[in-house]
Amino acid sequence: MTGLLKIVMINNDDLAFAKYRRMPVWRENGFELCNHTHDTDEAIKLMHKENIAFALIFNKPPQLEAAAIVEKISKKADRCETLVISPYGDTENMRECFLAGVTDYLCEPVSETRIKEALIRARQKYDKAMESREYRLAIAEYFDSLTAKSEQNDKFLENLRGFISLREGDIITTEAAADYFGFNKDYFGRMFKSRLGVTFGDFYKKFRILYAEKLLLSGRYKVYEVSELLGFSSVDYFTAVFKKVTGKRPSELKKY
Repeated sequence: MTGLLKIVMINNDDLAFAKYRRMPVWRENGFELCNHTHDTDEAIKLMHKENIAFALIFNKPPQLEAAAIVEKISKKADRCETLVISPYGDTENMRECFLAGVTDYLCEPVSETRIKEALIRARQKYDKAMESREYRLAIAEYFDSLTAKSEQNDKFLENLRGFISLREGDIITTEAAADYFGFNKDYFGRMFKSRLGVTFGDFYKKFRILYAEKLLLSGRYKVYEVSELLGFSSVDYFTAVFKKVTGKRPSELKKY
């Protein structure tokens, strides 16, 4: 992945912010502790305005109730992952935080090793959420364009869209698609081409490249990362397919 993910600290202690900000663990793991506030609403505004991906929340009731803050963030800034640090162990509060969707819950004193472990989990969760977002956007754009061209295939396209949506993270074969629709491979291949004018393989190839474009344009991925994510055997092969479909090299959208 490229770039540092920004973190806002929700705490009412300036010294704590200075202390944690000095820790090298953030940048070493692809994060930047860039701001802090004691006001949850202000933190949410910062998340949207500055593209902040992660909130570091200090549990200091009654001023800062971590579980309530996590819940509020999950509703108003759902693309932001959360980590709670508490000055004491509280199993009930911890349970409430996890039910609200917190990524991790740490008790002070917190070592950089524990922070690193939490950040790795947070990054994985964040990256997966962003990949899913781009996948859904690619599906919407691709199938909306197909529906606009062919009204008679609406039901078939609706079922096909549902199938593609279910198979995020998979490399879909014609056999798998035929099995989903309850046909043998040969019949499905003929039926698919008669309805859409292309083979399933070409249809799916174009969709994968559209998904690749969205990942590259997001600015979070290098070309080789997109190639691996989409299951291509090599960057060279990915580049060849990408150029054949789009007329451009992937590096024209995103530099290595």
